[in-house]
Amino acid sequence: MPHMKRVLLKNKNWAPALLDSAAEVTIVCRNLLEHLEVKATDDFIQVETADMRVSKPDRVFKVTLQLEGDIERTIDAIFCDRIVKVYDVLLAEQDWPPDFVRTCPYGEDVIKPFFSPLVPEALAESYSIEWALAQVPALYRNHVGWDKDSPYHVIPIKSEPQSQPQYPIKHEAKAPVREILMQLEYQGVIEPCVSPMNNPLFPVAKPDHSYRIVLDYRHLNSHTCTYAIQNSQSTALMSNIVCKKYKTTLDISNGFFCQNIVPESRDLTSFSVLGSQKKFCRFPQGYKHSPGLFAARVTAILHEIDPQALSYVDDIYLMDDELLQDLRWIARIAVGFAEFGYKFNFKKTKIAFLSVLFLGYELSSEGKSLAPQFLEKCAQLQPPNTIKKLQSLTGFLNFGRTYIPDYATRIKPFYDLIRPNFSSKFWTTEHTRILRELQTDMLAAQHLHTRDNKTHLVIRVIAGAIGFTYVTFNEGKTVLIAYKSHLYSAAEQRFAPTEKILTAVQMAVIKERALAQGKCIIVISPIPALEAVTKASVPNTKALHPRWIQWATSLTATDVDYIFDPKLQTQEFLQYEVEYPVPANTLPIDQYHSHVHRWLCTTCNWN
Repeated sequence: MPHMKRVLLKNKNWAPALLDSAAEVTIVCRNLLEHLEVKATDDFIQVETADMRVSKPDRVFKVTLQLEGDIERTIDAIFCDRIVKVYDVLLAEQDWPPDFVRTCPYGEDVIKPFFSPLVPEALAESYSIEWALAQVPALYRNHVGWDKDSPYHVIPIKSEPQSQPQYPIKHEAKAPVREILMQLEYQGVIEPCVSPMNNPLFPVAKPDHSYRIVLDYRHLNSHTCTYAIQNSQSTALMSNIVCKKYKTTLDISNGFFCQNIVPESRDLTSFSVLGSQKKFCRFPQGYKHSPGLFAARVTAILHEIDPQALSYVDDIYLMDDELLQDLRWIARIAVGFAEFGYKFNFKKTKIAFLSVLFLGYELSSEGKSLAPQFLEKCAQLQPPNTIKKLQSLTGFLNFGRTYIPDYATRIKPFYDLIRPNFSSKFWTTEHTRILRELQTDMLAAQHLHTRDNKTHLVIRVIAGAIGFTYVTFNEGKTVLIAYKSHLYSAAEQRFAPTEKILTAVQMAVIKERALAQGKCIIVISPIPALEAVTKASVPNTKALHPRWIQWATSLTATDVDYIFDPKLQTQEFLQYEVEYPVPANTLPIDQYHSHVHRWLCTTCNWN
């Protein structure tokens, strides 16, 4: 554990000292000025900041404090007259407003962060959420926690990896890389080493002209055994998400760096840069098991603190219709994660907002919609001229597939072009037309609803020639939860129309059973008494007997009800269902076996 940095005190008899948080700006109590010896030559700078609710401006003094220790450096501090009375529970102790600043012994012992009590019952009238957050230092640089209670993981090697050469580093990136490595070493994430193993490091420029370091562990990953780890699925998570009035998103700062590696495996992560060699003591970004192990750890911690909160790797989402209750949950999660040694990235944190961005979606009272940043990029899409750009295009469009009807069939011509020798000559005007139609549909996409586990789940299935689409929504609601579409396999494309519908229904029920959350699934199809259909009732069947056994098992499930919609048997259906369009390749109604209906009416007394 590296030495804690100490602020020089005028009273030398003081044993305790303030901790350095590594934040760019630290707010401390103004009355502590009498205890601090300011070594900077600059005078105090008085800054006038107006509260949005109080006309009287605050007096804020900005000074520079000299810290002593292993690395001589200074920090900027702001001294203010007034404190933030609420929402301080997310702060590290060294960044608390005045009456929450706490001192702790100087040394190598691990200091457990202390948090203020939970949010008071009544909010201060003169403060707002926005004002309170504005007083909080939110620009952390490489702020790292340490989960000292997490198990020490072994990197399982199935074959001996080889040392890889280092990439050239641009001159302008060397100083930022040196600073990042110094901070990571200071916080115990990396340490010097002498190892025959080496992994390439290259700095990546951010939009704000800062840098982040990336390790190329592809060679190490190829020689690493695979764990049976349940990785988070953002699509499944967003399907089960709930939108209440107040929404909060929390971001764990450098979460991978909180997980421990056994000393015997650390040399495998070593890298050489700027004349020195380092190795990771914690899990690095780029190692293939880092996301899964970290996500499992976060899920386990949340299960102890708040089982209702949702997490995706290092992002946490929680919501409530009551503001105070939402703030209590935030405080509880903050305290709980702090006890395990984690820190939050306040630059990416949104507290009690009516609308937030989470995993690329905008969550509001109206439902779930594509984020404005995604729509802005979507409007600028252009036809690709290389295989890499084509793959990037299809990957980008796949993100919004749940907003587009019959997406799988419409995107198929793009995937047919993916080949090693792709060039712009293979891209035709028809492909451009499809791209523009997909762009138009995504830009005009409406909000999708979230799952209401108090109602039954309704699935409407629409079969096509080469694929099918089904839509999900809550019973009694007209706003959709999602569009889902799939292509038939080569064998399934030769099925009879009724068999294609059975294939679509079976797959829809299997995939959406988790979304039903224990409630009944209502399937709407164009075939009356679908559960009574047998192989003997369908002429010219193509499916094998085992497939019919699977369909029979699926159709007799006790948690699924089947409803016949007569509107699906008329062409007026295309104009009737305005809330979700029908795929362009929907089978003509005359291809459905009319004698099946007659057989059902005769045998099952269906009217």
